Amino acid sequence: MTPASPSQGAVTRLSRKQAARLGRHVALVLNGCFFAYVACWLYANVDYDELLTQFQQIPPQAILVAMTMNVVVLAFYGLRLAAIMRVKPFPCFVIATIGFTFNALIPFRIGEGVKAYVGATQFNFPLGALGAAIVLEKLYDLSAIAVLAALAGATSNVTVIDNNYYRPLLAVPFLVAAIAFLILRSRRNGAVAPLSGAAIVKRLRLDALVAQAETLFATQDVRRAALITAAIWATNSCLVLALFKTILPQTAFGPPDAVTLLLIGALAIAIPASPAGLGVFEAGIAAYLINFHGVAKESAVAAALAYHLAITTPHTVFALGFAGIFSFRRLKERQF
Repeated sequence: MTPASPSQGAVTRLSRKQAARLGRHVALVLNGCFFAYVACWLYANVDYDELLTQFQQIPPQAILVAMTMNVVVLAFYGLRLAAIMRVKPFPCFVIATIGFTFNALIPFRIGEGVKAYVGATQFNFPLGALGAAIVLEKLYDLSAIAVLAALAGATSNVTVIDNNYYRPLLAVPFLVAAIAFLILRSRRNGAVAPLSGAAIVKRLRLDALVAQAETLFATQDVRRAALITAAIWATNSCLVLALFKTILPQTAFGPPDAVTLLLIGALAIAIPASPAGLGVFEAGIAAYLINFHGVAKESAVAAALAYHLAITTPHTVFALGFAGIFSFRRLKERQF
């Protein structure tokens, strides 16, 4: 088998870029269609004056309590990243909050790349270790989501997903991880084309990043990271329960409902083509409240907006403050 020529490698890279660009365009079109559907549904079914009235009637202290609990969650995220990387918690808190904010403002999960950039440029963390830590964070969260989904399915009287499809769906996160591992392993063992000088330099850099990642995987504090992950999702569940029981006191809203709404929100935010899951998030929360608890449309949408506000405002405020500090520090360095 003859190795691939440089021209063939260039064509392969070009086709990959075209495929990635096409995928982004398709995602944006689909997301635009969904936004249009949500807008039409809101226009036809929701009285905006009543929506504004319902939102104004939400107790401010309920949102403030939820924001305070969200700050605790952000602190837990910083502690977990510190446990994974074995560094001080405060830089990890800064990295986590900035990442959440960029994920909220820009689609396609740009915040994950920003986290790595901020950690490497502002705190001199190894880039390979940061990338591996971000992947590990996602694996911990996926495991927690699978456990919460199992608990919600076992304790809730509401059937959102047919039981015949419930267990296979729980296996999806683990199946995706296994397939990704096999793909990476097959690519590593596959035929390698001759490398140019620039490609050799890139490969050396890649080897350094891989070495950093392997060191991190071997030295992370698994027990501490797992306990903090449990604390993150337990606090999030309490946040949802306290907020919606306060906003909708007449609704029979219990812990299984809180876990279900937490999962709906997490899946909505995970959709890459929508900034912070905007529109998708509110649609999922409102649909659950309307269809399974008989909440009025305006009240359901107002509650979803309050929930979204409570979980996005704290990290945005922190991130803007840190960005201001970084900018001031850079201006000061230029003056001297």
